[in-house]
Amino acid sequence: MGRPPRHLPAARSVEHPLPSTEDVLRALVQVMGPLARLLLASGVDYTRLAAELKPLFIEQARLELLRSGQNATDSAISLLSGVHRKDVRAWRMQGLSSRIEKEVSISSRIFARWVQDPLYRDRRRRPRPLPRLGPAPSFDTLARSVTQDVHPYTALTELLRLGLVTVKTVKGRDIIVPHQEGFVPPAGSRDLLDLFGANLADHASAAVANLLGQPPRLEQSVFAEGVTPETAKELGELARKLWAQARSEMIAEATRRYEADKDRSDANCRVRFGAYYWAEDEAKDGSRSEGGAAVPRNHAGESAANGGGDED
Repeated sequence: MGRPPRHLPAARSVEHPLPSTEDVLRALVQVMGPLARLLLASGVDYTRLAAELKPLFIEQARLELLRSGQNATDSAISLLSGVHRKDVRAWRMQGLSSRIEKEVSISSRIFARWVQDPLYRDRRRRPRPLPRLGPAPSFDTLARSVTQDVHPYTALTELLRLGLVTVKTVKGRDIIVPHQEGFVPPAGSRDLLDLFGANLADHASAAVANLLGQPPRLEQSVFAEGVTPETAKELGELARKLWAQARSEMIAEATRRYEADKDRSDANCRVRFGAYYWAEDEAKDGSRSEGGAAVPRNHAGESAANGGGDED
């Protein structure tokens, strides 16, 4: 007498309809355009990218199976991910991947304190130039208020390397002048690459959560089409101004709440709040109809991904 058949897993009820496969692929092709440009410029071809994506698909398939209450066997992972079973087995033998949490760099922490602490800001609430040494407010006291583990000279050296500050000599004293645009590491630096990965990953996480019907996250944008290059430039300047205001308020409130929460046992959450601005000449970038005429677009409005409003 044979074994009784296995019980089939209960079908998962879907409260919100999921987008079709073709629609998802079409959206991802649009997202991957700029990323493919970065990959090719950095010498990463399709074969290398596919090799790096294989363990990523395996890991996400395993997590999806666990979330749905199914056993994450090699066969189940292979079926869901599309990765050959022998590759899944090899991945499992080498050990499951673990996420490496990076500590926020000293340079970004110093800039955050510089922006939010009234002692180190000017009347316009911008980070003020500071004497390198001496009593507060000075760069020495600023750096020591952030960490006692790194000497202020070492922190200053790193900020200079990143081009985030300059040193001016006034009446024989070194004055540290911050970059007024905030913490923006130079192009091509590892610091900027780390920000790139973290920002895009969390932005994508918010958008995907909205698409999958999870509690709505803030993921909205304002757009305008059919404007002149001059208008695009001026709107970009406005965007920077609005971001500077929002950044200052968010850093101040996040710092206050961190100090209140840091000793609590349930202080396990992390948050990220960001903004971006992009402008392009669509005619020059190929956004033309087949006949060669520019596509007429005159519109301004607000966009939200799948109802992604303010998170409760």
